[in-house]
Amino acid sequence: MERLLARLERRFGRYAPGNLTYGLIAAQLVGLVLGLAAPEKAQLLGFDIDAILHGEVWRVFTWLAIPPSYSPLRALFGLYFLYFLGTSLEGEWGAFKFFVYWGCGVLGTILAATIAHGPANGIVFLMTMLLAVATLWPEQEIQVFFAIPVKLKWLGVLDGAYLIWYTLSQPGLAMLLPILGVGNYLLFFHETLVALVRRYGQQAGRAGARQHFRGHRDAGQLPLVRRCAICGASSEDPEVDIRVCDCAKCGGVRRDLCLPHARNH
Repeated sequence: MERLLARLERRFGRYAPGNLTYGLIAAQLVGLVLGLAAPEKAQLLGFDIDAILHGEVWRVFTWLAIPPSYSPLRALFGLYFLYFLGTSLEGEWGAFKFFVYWGCGVLGTILAATIAHGPANGIVFLMTMLLAVATLWPEQEIQVFFAIPVKLKWLGVLDGAYLIWYTLSQPGLAMLLPILGVGNYLLFFHETLVALVRRYGQQAGRAGARQHFRGHRDAGQLPLVRRCAICGASSEDPEVDIRVCDCAKCGGVRRDLCLPHARNH
């Protein structure tokens, strides 16, 4: 994915709009004012595939101007969150990569809304931006409600859990809305997610092996001082890491091996 983006950026990068986040915020501020001043006109902004097919083509784009809420306080908080997420990603990736990420999310949402004959909104896309930021900077803390410090990785976990619940709670084809809406995140971060799952799997496996060894040691089945069955290296040496092996090469018999021989024997 990174190679493809690099090639595309070299060719088309100069056409990417800079400061896209500010444009989105400005559009949603206009949508908020319109929704408060003339709610009946604000309804004309929403994505409606049937209305679009009957000539209201502006709805293909104007749904992006609908704020996360028409409550002024909630809307302003949502816009601030959009500012934080959008400027963080655009600053890290650059205008082109951020525009591609945003564009993939928009196209996925439009496709899902068209198939499901449902509304399109920017909530799911905003959540995919949070997932992206949490994946890039998991240990960074932000002040939730300007008072409570929370690491981004925990917000990402909550965000992912909510997306799963939201997806499963949708009837029929409406489930496509959140699924395709997070397609941009999966497209950009699938390699990172696979590596993360593998790393946690390896850590769990090592933890299980250590627990298994401690159980045998506490039961008196393993000596406190362990030696490699091949080279005789002792666990008394702090630089020696002794492992337990019962692979086919060992005939299924459990025996102690130093780390180099455990890997190559």
